[in-house]
Amino acid sequence: MLQSMNIQFGNFIEKLMASFIEKTNNYIVVENLSGASNKKFTLSTENNKIINNYLTMCQTKNFNDKELEGNFQKLLKDIFFNKNNGEMLEFQHDVDLLFKEKNSNKYYYVEIKFNDDHDTDKFLAINRKFIQTSAYLFNELSLKNYSELTPILFYFNNKKMKGNIYVPERTNIRRGQSFFEEFLNIKYSDLEKIFKDFSEQSEIREMFDNLYKDVMKIN
Repeated sequence: MLQSMNIQFGNFIEKLMASFIEKTNNYIVVENLSGASNKKFTLSTENNKIINNYLTMCQTKNFNDKELEGNFQKLLKDIFFNKNNGEMLEFQHDVDLLFKEKNSNKYYYVEIKFNDDHDTDKFLAINRKFIQTSAYLFNELSLKNYSELTPILFYFNNKKMKGNIYVPERTNIRRGQSFFEEFLNIKYSDLEKIFKDFSEQSEIREMFDNLYKDVMKIN
């Protein structure tokens, strides 16, 4: 039940971030791809191999921050130049948020999670999906250079619970307030207050109390 609630809240956060982007003066949401659920994408066999090798390398090497940044940029470059190399594999993926600068061909793909407290297996799957979706978008968008797409792993929660051995923190991860300050007009602290005030309303607390009673009756 709690997992289902987390999924629904995640869906809400995705729509909320898209609406915030739409209210900015500098960015527009890419409507045909952003928020797409189970959309069919293609990935070359060479890129599939490159991604798997990269994930394995990160698991077996102890890279410092600078090394990880360099390796991740090399990964994106290799993916871009091998997007049509080999047989094309078809996958179904969703794109949480994709937007671009209004006055340039600069895109931002954002994978949205509430926080980074996932267990080991799920953590690997999240990072694999994040990198694969970036590769799919290289195929879908008319880009002249790999640097025209910036993949961002966005944790809505400000708190850093884990490090990431696959994605560099400084260049490709944003947490809570940092994403708001970089891209949005609204303050993260204002949204935090709205959520807190809403969660503490008496009718909301009563709903959760009743839910708890129903669950205990079942047990």
